[in-house]
Amino acid sequence: MSLALQFSHSGLDSSAATDQRQQVLAPRAQKQTSDITELVLTQHSPDAELLLLPMLAYLSRDTERWVTWICDKKVDRQNLANYGVDTDKLRIVYSDQLNNTHWVLWEALNAGTSHTVIAAPGSLTDEEMHHFESAAQSGGSRGLFIRYR
Repeated sequence: MSLALQFSHSGLDSSAATDQRQQVLAPRAQKQTSDITELVLTQHSPDAELLLLPMLAYLSRDTERWVTWICDKKVDRQNLANYGVDTDKLRIVYSDQLNNTHWVLWEALNAGTSHTVIAAPGSLTDEEMHHFESAAQSGGSRGLFIRYR
């Protein structure tokens, strides 16, 4: 049952329901998220853009902090804007070598200036993933890692 339905069926008067709702929602609002999500795409899939760009558009409007996208090729900002991406909140970092990408990725997650860092870091060991998760925790950031199969 959704939170809205729980309150509509709780039998509480409106002021009590409002107080209870604020108590339930307050911890979420204060919690800084720091996690890594992996998006697995099929190599050379024409749908990759259709999946990634709407997410990027949503994330670019999510907060006052940056979305950082670490990529290995030039990205057309006008094309991103056409998909609804707020390019004023998007920082694009170009990195064409995997070792450099890992270093830039760790720095971006750890710095805390980005709420979400997007990258395609390739295959990662458990130790490397833990390293990135620690950086995200330290910076209060989220990672969106794209993997291709």
